[in-house]
Amino acid sequence: MFPPPFLQFPQPYGFFPYYGGYAPEMGLSIQVVTAANFEAELNTIAALLRRFPVIAIDAEYPGTVHRPPAGRREGGLTPDERYTLVKANVDELPVVRLGITLCDADGNVPLVAGRPCEQRAWEFIFSDFDLLRDRHAPESVAFLRSRGVDFRQAREGGVRSAAFAARLAAVLAPAQLRGDLAWAAFGGAYDFAYMVKMLSGGQPLPGTWHEFIAQARALLGGRVFDGKYMAEHSGRPDLCRGGLRSVAARLGVPLPNPAPPCLAGPKSHTACGIYTAMRRHFRDHDHGACFDGLIDGFH
Repeated sequence: MFPPPFLQFPQPYGFFPYYGGYAPEMGLSIQVVTAANFEAELNTIAALLRRFPVIAIDAEYPGTVHRPPAGRREGGLTPDERYTLVKANVDELPVVRLGITLCDADGNVPLVAGRPCEQRAWEFIFSDFDLLRDRHAPESVAFLRSRGVDFRQAREGGVRSAAFAARLAAVLAPAQLRGDLAWAAFGGAYDFAYMVKMLSGGQPLPGTWHEFIAQARALLGGRVFDGKYMAEHSGRPDLCRGGLRSVAARLGVPLPNPAPPCLAGPKSHTACGIYTAMRRHFRDHDHGACFDGLIDGFH
C-alpha cells in the first residue's frame, strides 16, 4: 500500500515566515500523489497558483550512469561538458519522484486546510522507472530504498510522467498568461532538466545548454532561479560550498526531518526557503532579477 495521503513533520521549526509575521512550531505536511489522486492534486495546485506563483521543485532519479571523463570531477567540467553529462543521464533515465512546494513573493507557503500551523508540499510518485529493465546506479537505488521508496509499488500505482506533464501544462497555462510564474530549485540542473523532458513529451533534451535554457523558459513559462547559483554569487564565502541542508542551515532556513517514504517533497520545501532567503538578499541589493535563467554548473 502507498503511504497515507499526508505525512506530517511537526519538527522543531523554531520561527518561520507565516503570512507576513512569524509563527512558532510550524509543521510540514507532505501530500503523496499517485495515479489515483494526481488530477485532484494538480487541480488544487492550479487553484493556489494565483496566490502562490513560485514553484520550487526537487527531482529524484535513479542516479547517474554516465560519468565525467576519467580523471575529471564534475565540478571541474566546463558548462558545455556539464550539460552534455546531464543530458546523457536525463535522456536515458526516467524520473522517480518530484517534490513541489508553492510560495508567494514573500516566501509564504500555503497551509493545509483546517491546520493553521501546517504548511503543504507535494511528492509525486512516478511509474516510469522499471528496476528490472532500466539502467540505474545501484548505490542511488539503495539510497532511495533506504528513504522508503518502493519501486514495485511505484510501478503499480504511480502516475505516468506523460499523464502528469499533460495535465500540468494545462494547470500552468493561466499563470503563464498572467506572467507572474517563477520556478526555483537548488543545484537545479537535473531538476529543471527532468521538468523539460516531461513537458516536452519525453523528447531528448536540446543539444546545447543555451538551447536548453531557452526551452526551459518556453515550456515552464516563467522565470527560472537556482538557489545554489544565487548563494554562490551572494558575496557570502560561507555559502560558496555545501549541499542543500548545509546551505539552508547557514541561512537559518528550517530543516524538516523527512520520514520515509518522502524525500523530494521536503527537499523542495527547503529549496523554496533558500530561494526566498536569496531573493530577499538580492532584493535588498537591487539586482536579484539578473539571476533569471542561471543554473548552477551551466554558466
